Amino acid sequence: MRLLLALFSGLGLAALIVLVAERVMPSAVAVPAEVAARPPAIPAESLSAQALWARAAQVAWPALTAKAEAGDVEAQFRRGMAHLTGAFGPADAAEGRRWLTRAAEQGHGRALNALGEVLISGEFAEPDHPKAIACFQAAWKAGEPMGLVNLGILAETGEGRPKDPAEALRCFRQAADRGCAAALLRLGVIASEGDLLPRDDGQAVRYFRQAAEKGSKEGWINLAIAHQRGQGTPRDRAAALTCARQAWDLGMTDAAYLVIDRLVADGGDPVEAGGYLLAVRLLDGSPECREQCERRKGPWMDKLQGDDALRQVVEVQERLLAAECRRRLREIFGP
Repeated sequence: MRLLLALFSGLGLAALIVLVAERVMPSAVAVPAEVAARPPAIPAESLSAQALWARAAQVAWPALTAKAEAGDVEAQFRRGMAHLTGAFGPADAAEGRRWLTRAAEQGHGRALNALGEVLISGEFAEPDHPKAIACFQAAWKAGEPMGLVNLGILAETGEGRPKDPAEALRCFRQAADRGCAAALLRLGVIASEGDLLPRDDGQAVRYFRQAAEKGSKEGWINLAIAHQRGQGTPRDRAAALTCARQAWDLGMTDAAYLVIDRLVADGGDPVEAGGYLLAVRLLDGSPECREQCERRKGPWMDKLQGDDALRQVVEVQERLLAAECRRRLREIFGP
């Protein structure tokens, strides 16, 4: 509630403000017994973010856990990732690793790669580089190109294996040949930085575009920045806005800042800008986010005076939150 009052001081609609503040998408939802007894019969497209998450908690999550218990390897992988992230309860690293290991032992490529990332991150346990490298190699052998990308990153940084730029590039290029978005993105960053290879902004943009077309949110945001700056491609603010929206749609909350900047600077819809401002604040409560949002408050918000304008802003925010919830649920449960 304090958030909306701070952003739209004096606009009224206190009851509506409370309603929106209560609809922040939680990482775990406690479903009341009376709700759990009967799943909603309305289409998912018309549900709020909170209702979508609650329905997933009462229907999709129990179904996934049952499939994992029955031996479904894909369900085991997805259950392991959900436990690690605390999607439907407190994060449980031990349980997450247990389910990832069960899937990995059956040769599941993504589980092998995820297990390698867990072993090397140090976030859930002491880093174990030899085991992580073995997991990445097994993942690549099982057809998961991210295993090779991770081997390339280790060769690039010299972490857990000898530093070898040529080997890093070989890994990235081979994974890119398999259509791996992360490999294409890494090659784009290398081309833009001019570190392992001579700098080539045009080539970087081509790599970013390929990565974006394969679903990389980082590819889209790098394209947006390139269009914004005219770096490696003609300056095109409309294209920058389009790419930033695509990055947001794929889960990059930071893309909201560029969307807002373009809408405000180019005379776009202040209602849409306000919706993005509220949505990013509700999804990211960090001090950095608050600072970014505060910097973007300005005269354009004067156009949002009145109850009707605020209702429209809230509608945009609700639409963005529901779309992000659906994206996260697809990430957890699959298409």
